[in-house]
Amino acid sequence: MQEIKVSVLLPVYNGGAALGQAIKSILKQDLTEFELLIIDDCSTDNSATIIRQYVKQDSRIKPVFHEVNIGLAQTLNEGLNLATSDYVARMDQDDESLPNRLSVQLNYMSNHPESVVVGSFIYHMGAKQEFDRLVELPIEAQQIKETLVKYNCMYHPSVMMRRGKVLELGGYRREFKNAEDYDLWLRVSKLYPLANIPEPLLRYRFSVTGMTLSRKWEQLFYVYLAQATHEDEKKTMAEVTEVAKQMLEKMDKSYFMREVAKGTVQELVSLKLWKDTVNLIWQFSKDIGFKTSIHLLGYITKSYFRSHIP
Repeated sequence: MQEIKVSVLLPVYNGGAALGQAIKSILKQDLTEFELLIIDDCSTDNSATIIRQYVKQDSRIKPVFHEVNIGLAQTLNEGLNLATSDYVARMDQDDESLPNRLSVQLNYMSNHPESVVVGSFIYHMGAKQEFDRLVELPIEAQQIKETLVKYNCMYHPSVMMRRGKVLELGGYRREFKNAEDYDLWLRVSKLYPLANIPEPLLRYRFSVTGMTLSRKWEQLFYVYLAQATHEDEKKTMAEVTEVAKQMLEKMDKSYFMREVAKGTVQELVSLKLWKDTVNLIWQFSKDIGFKTSIHLLGYITKSYFRSHIP
């Protein structure tokens, strides 16, 4: 029986649209000694059907199907507990791992026994692969530790981690909704080094499906909650929640929403995702106002014509 060197953890919830691509990118890895744990958290689309089709094709896939939705944090913890290997690579349902991802990260972890989490540079996925944009991130442990107190510089679906150490730290905490990974990296950084390999190993889909500014605003609260908890672990959850609320109150909500909208539109334009860009303006229009919406539509129109006219 083949030794399992890496457990790949892929949680799924209504990911049918791009799920096949994500699964295939793992099955095509140059490192073949892995198991692919796919946990479907009670999807209501065709995700379960797609998973079952791939299970028939490859015995390395270990599926789990939930009868009720339990959320991302609990699903990830379940996967960590089910994993056979101490090396667990995260994967998302709409991204693509490059063929050498697992072998490069496993080699790094083997040569750096002190590291508990290692990510990598990534590509934001363009309309075509030629339009992908390289995203470079802090590399060294100290730089990552200093950056993490400001913002999350580890792309969750790009990481490989040591299962035992992460479970010792309590795994993912569901209290930090939409920032479960950020909270975990902050806790890891207090005890162990994190790293990013200076090589792109993942194509990250800059998806806008279901994206709303209200959700981004809610996520900001949980980011603040993770930062407040990191700053003073002696405080109770009620106390750090109050701190996070105060931090959120100091943020100008209108300014935040405009800046998120502008940044997202600029990124989509650079990736040549024109349809997504226009749809996003429509989604955001009520939150950012008529003036900002018209300004962004003008920016999109100019960018489109610049890219299509020689």
